[in-house]
Amino acid sequence: MPEGEEKICAVCGDRATGYHFHVMTCEGCKGFFRRSISKGVCFTCPFTRNCTITKAKRRQCQACRLQKCLAVGMRKDSKVPPGRALGWAGASAVQGSRLARHRAGLVPCSGSWLAGP
Repeated sequence: MPEGEEKICAVCGDRATGYHFHVMTCEGCKGFFRRSISKGVCFTCPFTRNCTITKAKRRQCQACRLQKCLAVGMRKDSKVPPGRALGWAGASAVQGSRLARHRAGLVPCSGSWLAGP
């Protein structure tokens, strides 16, 4: 990429900050992908399973956003730096997220990354 040219997130089109999980992405999509793979949550598209992911709409459908992350080549086998897997809050954050997922009706995936309608 030529020097000075703006980098664009391959997932949502926002300003990218670098290569994350082997793809040029913004901080938002990097964090979303990291959290999604570390928690192993199944997302279900409430619409047509073909949502358009843009900077403005990227929070509307987590299932299609994760699908696009995978489609553009983000790799879940990338290494997470030591100490980053649980975030800064550690185990209490994990327990809080489990409670939040339970309340939201989200369950960990056993084999599939995405759930269909």
